[in-house]
Amino acid sequence: MIKRTLNQISHTIYNFSLGFIKIIMLLLTGFFLISGLLLTCFSTDMETQLVLTKWDNPFFLLLGTAFFCVILYLIVHFVSKPRTISAHHLLRFFVLSWCLLTGIILILFSKSVPAGDGYSVYSIAESLAADNTSVIHPTDSYLSYYPQQVGLVAFWEILIRIWNLTHVSLPAYHFIKLVYLLLECVIIIYQEKIVHVLWQDEKTECLYLLLAGANCPLLMYTSFVYGEIPSFAVISVGFYFLLRLLSEEKSAGLAVRPALLAFGSFLFLTISVMLRKNSLIFIIAAVIVMLLCGIRRKHFILILLAVLCATGALVILPGVQGYYENRSGNSLSSGVPAMSYFAMGMQESGRANGWYNGFNFYTYQDTGMDTKATIDISRDAICERMSYFQEHPEYAASFYMQKYLSQWADGTYACRQATLATFGGRVPFFVSLYEGEYSKYLISYCNIYQNILYLGAFYFCLTAQRRKTQLPVYLGLISVLGGFLFHMIWEANARYIFLYGLMLLPYTARGLSLLSDILNNTLRRRKSP
Repeated sequence: MIKRTLNQISHTIYNFSLGFIKIIMLLLTGFFLISGLLLTCFSTDMETQLVLTKWDNPFFLLLGTAFFCVILYLIVHFVSKPRTISAHHLLRFFVLSWCLLTGIILILFSKSVPAGDGYSVYSIAESLAADNTSVIHPTDSYLSYYPQQVGLVAFWEILIRIWNLTHVSLPAYHFIKLVYLLLECVIIIYQEKIVHVLWQDEKTECLYLLLAGANCPLLMYTSFVYGEIPSFAVISVGFYFLLRLLSEEKSAGLAVRPALLAFGSFLFLTISVMLRKNSLIFIIAAVIVMLLCGIRRKHFILILLAVLCATGALVILPGVQGYYENRSGNSLSSGVPAMSYFAMGMQESGRANGWYNGFNFYTYQDTGMDTKATIDISRDAICERMSYFQEHPEYAASFYMQKYLSQWADGTYACRQATLATFGGRVPFFVSLYEGEYSKYLISYCNIYQNILYLGAFYFCLTAQRRKTQLPVYLGLISVLGGFLFHMIWEANARYIFLYGLMLLPYTARGLSLLSDILNNTLRRRKSP
């Protein structure tokens, strides 16, 4: 009797969670689609990087979207024919080759260099690779403000040491960009594998490849020397192993294969947090899915894996920090407290609402790096803004709508701003692409692409309402939901949303595949007598 009751409770919780995420993601992707169709956010002044918002031209938008969809349909229609069974493999080869080629062109001619936080992290990694440990310091180190970057420092130090073995005089960040090109291929390969695990549909896989190859922000962000590309690469591998594990009917046993899949998922998901702390959002999504599936299926390995992943995500960065502190014989401060980021996310900024305005850094600095004092000041700032929002509800609604649009309605995901800094003069074409006449074409293209991204994801969520799907299918969408909620209260930036746009791609591909099936069926009915 007790066992039956527990089974009923576990099934009820699982089914409620599945139904909840279905409804919430239908509403959220619908919101993305409507706002994306109506409005576009972008920057034209690369000095101030002020985010502008404009209403879209419906005629141009619909025409461009329709043309893009027709091209996708024609290519997939050809590739998916039985007589061209090897075309899928050729398409994969073409897309990966295209990504490598464009990446090399960007390295050679866009001449982007690490800037801002990326430059600070790179400089520290370079010093440590030269065995200069003075950069580990409790007050005079960038890492004492942002110790969460210590994992990326470790990764880059390894790459820089490898590069130094070549004795080539070029800066090591050129080598890091080449590594990022390979990691871009890892993203595409393993995201395609995820599509295969979820749906086993060749058309959907082909659509994913085409969408990945046509993703301009993905192509341009390989020249952005920071944590986005490597962290998402290992997330993609970790999610693939996890979804493979969840698809195994006998994953509760002690078979070698499930154990290897579980270990691979744990390893790569843990590394993702080391490379970028915001990867915790993806880890939380994975832990939720593992716990719900583990309890429902009574698979102990899933529950254990959820606990291990949560533990690994929490200890990896302190572990790397401890290594550097032991190595240098010095310590790092606890860093800018999270409370100050929440406070800053409620404030206006010179670029857009909730974006970086220096509040977190300068508050921590002005208090003499006193964590408690910084938290107190941040809490007071939050209370002050909440009171103001309550007294001015229209302003509060406008504030958060603009904050939302500046992140989720920017089809470029700030890829121009992120890769703007250069070590030398760019060729005229790239100068125009980043800052001049050609930039408006890039913005328009990315806007159309983003609308297709949201359209496919929305249609997938719409059809899933009447389809029998399991919770693991929604792993990526749960991550997107977490990212949406987090960055509505945390510091905002369109760049932060880039990875969630990549996570939507498999669902977009599936949604467009289902839409093409409707079109094919309609055409067949019209041809039939």
